[in-house]
Amino acid sequence: MNSKSKQWLSLFFMACLMLITSYFIFKDQSLSNLIEIVKNVNPFYIILGLCMMFLFVGCEAMNTFSILRALGQKVSYLKCLGFAFVGFYFSSITPSSSGGQPAQMFYMTKANINLSYSSLNLLIITVIYQIVMMLYGGVMFLLNHEFILTNAHGIKYFLMFSVTINVLLTVAILLAMFSKKFIYQLIHHVTKWLAALHLLKDVNRTREQLELLVQEYTKGAEYIKTQPLLMSKILLTTTIQLTASYLVPYFVYKAFYLDEYTLLQILSLQSLVSLAVSSIPLPGAVGASENAFMSTFKLFFASNLIIPAMLLCRGISFYAFLVISGMISMIVHFTLTKEQKPSSKPMISI
Repeated sequence: MNSKSKQWLSLFFMACLMLITSYFIFKDQSLSNLIEIVKNVNPFYIILGLCMMFLFVGCEAMNTFSILRALGQKVSYLKCLGFAFVGFYFSSITPSSSGGQPAQMFYMTKANINLSYSSLNLLIITVIYQIVMMLYGGVMFLLNHEFILTNAHGIKYFLMFSVTINVLLTVAILLAMFSKKFIYQLIHHVTKWLAALHLLKDVNRTREQLELLVQEYTKGAEYIKTQPLLMSKILLTTTIQLTASYLVPYFVYKAFYLDEYTLLQILSLQSLVSLAVSSIPLPGAVGASENAFMSTFKLFFASNLIIPAMLLCRGISFYAFLVISGMISMIVHFTLTKEQKPSSKPMISI
């Protein structure tokens, strides 16, 4: 199956999930009442929520820009912004966000960015994102643990599962980045397994190619370890990025002219909801995110407001940006295809 077929299949699967989710959400609801409630919200806060999502994508672009420039790659912030939107789109339409990084690497290669550097960049961004997301949730729990324990019981099993997966993933990525022995053993065992399944013919050649890539890749990783200021900048930018996305429910809350609960309380629960659904293997966590929101945020919104609030939150943070990122991904595709030049052999000189 080619990449276009996989993309259409992912979109079809996500559309089915959306239809099923919509059925259970709207089956006992009056559409006219929902529309009337949404029409009366404060548009200023809805615009602020959308701005937070642009900031979210912009922060990832800034991290990519900082890392690639530190590695000596000539790339503009505008192109990095395009890569970030590509990542958002393909992560949104594939299970467990598995399509985002391969798509970004594909378009970075089209932009003549060294493959080993683009993969290193994405791994650094991923591991720091995972670490910051877990630390953010941990800090919020310490600051507001009684409130969280009282009101987050609806997602506790998803949260336990997600934390376990994220810890394992982070450890695996760190080993991959900074342990040559681990990588070479992994290459050996995986290629041997693929050959045993008759999925790989020339084992030795494949191993040589992968080990050559690892040599370049680990040189880049060694260089990154000597850049504590760069890593600090990425940690700070990622914290701002996550805060921006966690602020969306707060602005929706304010859009309904509500003020009983504090910013800290809403941020606390949203950081844990995001962590809880982050490892669910569904495109865009469709269905899981909606249910997690309604089970957790019913504290903040009255029964007649919880579904309109969920629709606005998911509309801002996911569905609207799915459309926006899809259109920008098309622009990135046509732009890079048009300006692509034959690239020389990948070289590393750090």
